[in-house]
Amino acid sequence: MAKPLRILTVVGARPQFIKAAALGRALGGPFAGRIKEIVLHTGQHFDAGMSDVFFKELGMRPADVLLSSGPAEASHMGRMMAGVERTIGEDRPDLVLVYGDTNSTLAGAMAATRMGVPVAHVEAGLRSYDNTMPEEENRVMADHASTWLFCPTATAVKNLDREGMSDDPARAATRKKPRIVQVGDVMFDNTVHYAAIARGRSILHDLGLEGRAFAVATVHRASTADDPDKLSAVFAAFSAIHAATGVEVIVPVHPRTARTLAGSKGGPWNGVRIIPPLGYLDLLALVDAAQVVLTDSGGLQKEACFLRKPCVILRDNTEWLELLGIGGSVLAGTDTERIVEATSEVLRADQVPIPDAFGDGHAAEHICEVLLKTA
Repeated sequence: MAKPLRILTVVGARPQFIKAAALGRALGGPFAGRIKEIVLHTGQHFDAGMSDVFFKELGMRPADVLLSSGPAEASHMGRMMAGVERTIGEDRPDLVLVYGDTNSTLAGAMAATRMGVPVAHVEAGLRSYDNTMPEEENRVMADHASTWLFCPTATAVKNLDREGMSDDPARAATRKKPRIVQVGDVMFDNTVHYAAIARGRSILHDLGLEGRAFAVATVHRASTADDPDKLSAVFAAFSAIHAATGVEVIVPVHPRTARTLAGSKGGPWNGVRIIPPLGYLDLLALVDAAQVVLTDSGGLQKEACFLRKPCVILRDNTEWLELLGIGGSVLAGTDTERIVEATSEVLRADQVPIPDAFGDGHAAEHICEVLLKTA
C-alpha cells in the first residue's frame, strides 16, 4: 500500500474551523487511509466561544498542534509563522493546506514557503479589489505563494487569470506555475450537510423566537467593529429596522465588537438583542428561521443565500460577486439610512434563488482527488 499523503492543515479562526470540517468528513470517509491530516490551530480565535465550540459540535477531532499566539495582530504574525515552521520541521508534511483570508492563512502560507513546502489554498482567487481590507492583502499573497489554487467559483478562476496565473494540466504543479482548479465551495458542502441537523437545535426555543419574525445580524470586520462611529451607525440602523417593521434584530456579538460597544456612547438600541457568540449549528438554525440577515461576514452572506434568505451586506464591496443581482443580496455599507432602505428592498423581493455557481456540494472530495493525483 502506498504511503498516505501527509497534509498539515493550518486553521485559526471561526470560518476556517467550519471549512476544515468539510475536508475532515472526506478524509474520514472515502479518502480514509490515503491522506493523513495534521491540524495546527494558530490560536487566532482562542476563546471557547470562538474556537472550542466549533470543534466539538462539528465532530472534529481536537487540533494536533495548538499554538498560544493569541489574537492575530501584526505582533503575533511572527509567532504564528514560527510555530508553523517548527511543526513543518517536526512532522515533514508533503504540503501545507490553508483556507480563506485570515492572518492565520497568510502565516501558514508564508511559513510553508520559507520551509520549501508547497501550499494548497482553499478559497483561492477571491477578490474584492479593496486593498484597505487586510483580508484582501492576505488572500492575494496566499494565492501567489501557492502551488494548488482551489477556486470556489468561475469568477475566482478568472480573477487569477487576470493576474497572470493560468493552468496547464499537462505540466506538474509548481509555485510559479500553480494548478488552478474550480472545485466548488466547501461552505456550500457544509450548509448542505448541516442544515437538517441545525433545524433540530433548541436555539429558537431558548431565545423565545419560535413563531416570531426576527432578523440575524453580525458585525466583526475591523473597519467597522473597531470604529465607534461606524458601529453606532450600524446599530442605529438595526433599531430603525425594528421601528419600521417590528422585526427584532438578534446580534450574536463578536468579542472585538463587544469591546467597542462597551466604550461607545451610542444606544440604547430598541429592538436589538445582543447575545453571546453562537456555534455554527445554532447560527445556521437562526439564519434558516430568520426573515433577513445583515452581516459583514463573507461566509454568512453565502450561507444566507444557500438557505434562500435575503441578505444585506454591511460592506461597500464583496468578494462573492455571484451573490449580487439575484434578488436576495444587496451591498449597503455602514450608512444608517442605506441599511434601512436595503433591508426594505430585500424584504419586498421574491424568494431568493440559490445560485448555481458554488458547485455540487462535494468540493472537499474534489480537492482530495486533485491532491492525490498531482501532489
